[in-house]
Amino acid sequence: MHSTFQKVSKIVGIKPSNFRPLPTSDATGFALSPNVVHMAMKDDVASGLVPTYLCATMGTTGCCAVDPIEGLGLVAKEYGVWLHVDTAYAGSAYIRPKFRHYLDGVELANSVSFNPHEWVLTNMDYCCLWVKSPSSLQDSLSNNAEFLSNNASETKGVIDYKDWHVALSRRFRADQTPSAGCDCSNKTDETTSIYRELCKLRFVLNLYLP
Repeated sequence: MHSTFQKVSKIVGIKPSNFRPLPTSDATGFALSPNVVHMAMKDDVASGLVPTYLCATMGTTGCCAVDPIEGLGLVAKEYGVWLHVDTAYAGSAYIRPKFRHYLDGVELANSVSFNPHEWVLTNMDYCCLWVKSPSSLQDSLSNNAEFLSNNASETKGVIDYKDWHVALSRRFRADQTPSAGCDCSNKTDETTSIYRELCKLRFVLNLYLP
């Protein structure tokens, strides 16, 4: 788990003592074992604790380890745990069809994020987040103060991103990835292939954006 998740958990009041760092090994490429996770959650439940959140990582910062999403997803589903898939580092690579098998089981995830700035030359603080149930996020972060009232938000004519994250305001970055994805000069063959896939993705995004 990336250190930023521990930082965020402290903000919402989850104590460091409630984290369960679990062992990995070279034999599995330092990937998180579903069996180890299952036993840890089973022990926690027996101790009267409630497993809440599981983070699977697709390309860890230290050694680019890839966790088995499907196996971890089944464990999360059994215990009713929110499964987040952190693909911050390697997520851009999974745009390529030949790498997509690493995402087998991603339909079991509650949320997925990746950072285009890692491989796709966008701004440092640009992160993509997908959530299976947007209402879960909005119910936790929504704040409908009177001075924020406007017809577009109230009629659902726009997505009001103040209800999707902690900050009240948000800069517009929606077209940065397609723009970066169409410049294939001075890049390796593999990176160029990723950029070409992003160019295709631009048209998909245009279909789904409100």
